[in-house]
Amino acid sequence: MIQNKPEPKDFEKQSVQYLIQALDLIRSNDESFDFIEDCDVRKEDYWEYHQGILNNSLTLLFLSLENYLKKEICGVSPLLLLAGEPKKWGSSKSNKKFSELFIHQFDDLLVLYQELGLGDLTAQTKTKLEDLRIKRNQITHGVTEGVLTPNYVLETFYTVAVHIWGPRKWWDQLKSHVFNEPLFGIYDSDHEKASVTSYAEFLVSYLGKSKSGEMLGVNLKQRTYYCPSCHYWLNHEFDVTDSNYAILNPNTPTSKNLYCVVCDQNYEVERARCQEPDCKGNVIGGDNYCLTCWTEQDEDR
Repeated sequence: MIQNKPEPKDFEKQSVQYLIQALDLIRSNDESFDFIEDCDVRKEDYWEYHQGILNNSLTLLFLSLENYLKKEICGVSPLLLLAGEPKKWGSSKSNKKFSELFIHQFDDLLVLYQELGLGDLTAQTKTKLEDLRIKRNQITHGVTEGVLTPNYVLETFYTVAVHIWGPRKWWDQLKSHVFNEPLFGIYDSDHEKASVTSYAEFLVSYLGKSKSGEMLGVNLKQRTYYCPSCHYWLNHEFDVTDSNYAILNPNTPTSKNLYCVVCDQNYEVERARCQEPDCKGNVIGGDNYCLTCWTEQDEDR
């Protein structure tokens, strides 16, 4: 008998962890570079020198995708993950641990994923995934060709997030993992929750609002507003960054519902003209702040 068979959640946890690490490798180094003042080094030159970081990021993205496929297939049966002849798996007289057996390689997992009806991949997506597989193999064997860029890694992630995970799904898993981290809330849980804004900012900086919005499951090309909660908690002690990833839902001139993609909350807002002369905003909320320019409004207006 095969013992210690895995459950889908086992692969899902690894998949999300690899994904966050893949993003953080680029994000943290990007932030460090941008923090340097009066720097005459081009960012392109910086990343061309640090190919090892991008190689690791792409490898982690590949591992994240591979574990996601395992999670989906395991949901049907963990036995479908096993390679080789079933007669070699074990028998009632010879127990074997699942971890001691061979699991299908990426190519086979991708075929199983499609044949089991777990996902339908376009020709363009298949081409992108094949390119990812080839580059990952080159990295593993130490014979890389060409120069990797953060844009390439994140464009590949865009394909994986939209066409395999599905818009928004990966984002919810990432936030759930961050919010359940053992040290979460040590400093300030509201601030740390709002800090997930940095991931949205990072994606927009490389992929733009259209693709980033598609990945996050919202339309970021429509007008966005400061989140009454996230923006406040990021800046109530000292300025950190703008958290303006909230949108009107529905997006109508009279809508009073504001949804934030970071904290996943809906807020009731007031539709009134901002008192700041240079601001054309008309969405007021968050203790009487204009959510377009974050200017406090006169309560007697």
